[in-house]
Order: sequence, then structure tokens, then C-alpha cells
Amino acid sequence: MNDIMEFQGWIILRLPWMLLLFSLAIGHETSNSTDDKDVCFREHKYDNLDVRTVLGKWSVIELYMHLSKEGVTTYRSCPTVTIWEEDDFPRSTFGPSTDNQLYHVQALNAKFRQDYRNLRLLWDEAGQSIEYALYFRNDSAGYWQAFDVQNGTLAARPSYQQFTGTVQVLKAVNDHLVLNFCQEGTTNVPAQLYSVLFSREPGQMARWEIDSVHSMLQNKKLSVASRRMVCGNGAEKQMYSVIFSMLSVFFAVIASF
Repeated sequence: MNDIMEFQGWIILRLPWMLLLFSLAIGHETSNSTDDKDVCFREHKYDNLDVRTVLGKWSVIELYMHLSKEGVTTYRSCPTVTIWEEDDFPRSTFGPSTDNQLYHVQALNAKFRQDYRNLRLLWDEAGQSIEYALYFRNDSAGYWQAFDVQNGTLAARPSYQQFTGTVQVLKAVNDHLVLNFCQEGTTNVPAQLYSVLFSREPGQMARWEIDSVHSMLQNKKLSVASRRMVCGNGAEKQMYSVIFSMLSVFFAVIASF
């Protein structure tokens, strides 16, 4: 444990938040307290996750801003995320140089690579993208932390804000995935708490599946009152569904006469 803590001394955990339509969420998704250390929670349900089940391409369905009160908004953009595993860890641009490092530092690095694994996540939205690296312990495969700085077209934007925290798998099944992004508050950085629902298939998810995700989040005391629905997964299609149902009832009544 001491070796890992020593090694982490030169690791800067930096995690970007969402792109484009999600970038404004940073300004709104903040805790009322600037020193809130009780926001993040840790689960162990997916400690034994087979990471291969979450690799590949996912389509974003909904984003939940658990600390916000902005309500429900619908967007037409269709962000996608691709997750893959890499054997080599990215080289950190922070901390001391490792070019001529001592043997014990090299041994620490080797141990780190033995105990931890490395993921990459690429977020793509409307032609804009950002890529960042994540790492996790072998015995905590569903609990990820960011490693190093991010690459992508949005990282250089003045408005781009870093998210320093963890990513936790809350649900992973064949056709959908829920990730929770959490940053504890400090005196200088407000707490942030988000969850994102992904689907293997682009477009709509069945309403009952989305409702089941809402119930799961609410059972974990994570509000879904403020959420952003993408790819047309919102009120407009729900209204069409209501109108269609009403028309079906109407014509059924007419046909009965």
C-alpha cells in the first residue's frame, strides 16, 4: 500500500467532463458547499467486472446531473463513446522525469503495471472528440481513475474544465451501461456528480429500461430530476407516443359504432 501511495505521488488525476452540449453542465452542476466531501460513494458490485463486456462503442441516451436543478432538456445530437483496453500506460507529463530513474522507482512502476490495468475512452460528438486514459486495480475492475492529461479537439478550448475524480460502473448489461462520474468538493473546486446512460444501439431505448435505470439511481439517492436526453430521446417523441395512443383509442371507439 505504501508503495502504491508513493507511486501515486507523481500521478495527477485529471478527468474531463462531457463535450459540447454537456460542457455547460459544469457551471450548473455544483454543490451548494465548496467543501463537500460526502458527495462521492463507493460500491463493490462490479469489483469483479469482466472489462471486456464494456469495451467497444456505446451511444449516449441520457445524462443525469445529480446536484443540479435545471430540469429536463432534450438535444438532437447523438454522442458516442468508445472504450478499449491498452497494455501500455501513458507516460505522465506531470511529476519527476523517469528517464534516469533509480531501480526502486523502476520496480514500483513494474509493480504498478502488474496490479493495475489501463483503459482508454474516446468521446465523440458532432465531429468533436476527446480522449482520456483511465486505470483500475485488478480487484476493482468497475472503479476507474483518470491518468494523465487528455487529447482531443476540445482539450485546448479556454472553456474546457477538468474533472478530477473517479468513474464507477453502476450497471453493465448486454445492451446498456451506466457510469457515474464523481468529484469531491474542496475549498477551491466544487463537488460534481454525474451519471450517464449508454446503449449499445444508437437511438431510443425502451421506456421500461430507462425507467428501471431511473429507479436504480433513485435507490442510490441519486436524483434524476435534472437530466439531459440526447438523440431525440425526449419529450417530442413521448408526445408523439401520447398522440398516437389517443388516436388509436379514438379510432377504436369509432370502429365500435
